[in-house]
Amino acid sequence: MALSHFIQNIDRSSTTEENRSKSMEDLTASLPIPNTLATRVGLIPVRCGPVRFAIGSPKGVTSNSWRVWTNKHGDVCIACRDAFREAKVSLHPSGRWRMAFTAEAVAKNSNLLPSDHDRAWEVWDQPPAFLPNTVIAFRLVFPTSELSIRPEQRRPSEWTNVIHIEAAPPGKVTVLTLFVTAGDVVPTRESEPSFCLASLDIGGGRCAQLVAHGDPEGDLQHLIECSVAEARRQAESAGVQLPDEAYGYFFGRRDDGSRFLVSARMSRGV
Repeated sequence: MALSHFIQNIDRSSTTEENRSKSMEDLTASLPIPNTLATRVGLIPVRCGPVRFAIGSPKGVTSNSWRVWTNKHGDVCIACRDAFREAKVSLHPSGRWRMAFTAEAVAKNSNLLPSDHDRAWEVWDQPPAFLPNTVIAFRLVFPTSELSIRPEQRRPSEWTNVIHIEAAPPGKVTVLTLFVTAGDVVPTRESEPSFCLASLDIGGGRCAQLVAHGDPEGDLQHLIECSVAEARRQAESAGVQLPDEAYGYFFGRRDDGSRFLVSARMSRGV
């Protein structure tokens, strides 16, 4: 797996967070560089958030643009930047985590949910450590078959400083896994290519580690097909006509207690 973003004029003598951030801003469409080089020169892992990323080549179809950031309270947040902006994932240091509509979205659109309903789709407790001092917190799953954002659809204001990550080959998916670790220890995938995209300090000796890696596709295509069919059935029952380019994200739970979002084109099977 490689970064498909580009770099020009890197100051290798500087290791300050300010200059690393400036280097990220100076990335230009010149020559693609592998993640190993980006790591060596200090561009990744990103240590001063937010980190912005998308799956796929900037010259072809990609996923939506996503970002992960932290705040002074130790919360870790995940949200889409150019679509699906009404919701975000919030991982609180209390261990009470949630996927919910944002207060701003509900205030702007009263049709999102009834006034007496909670904004949260799901609230769950932090799962136990799956690895020593490491909690698998959340996954974003990107099947290559579901990438659909064309270059002309990307608004510059929503795609500034986006790091493009190589899409997976056939039979694999690209996954961004967020780990919460005790200390700055980066989890790795021994069986699949991986690299640490971001390592963000969230206080209390803990870090939020965002790792990009490949995974076998398994039965994911069947899961997507069933989920899309059910979503289309619900839309039709409600009298909603889905556009040809409609796109969706489906929320799920893994056996290890972590939650995930997987992207899908709503036109599948039509």
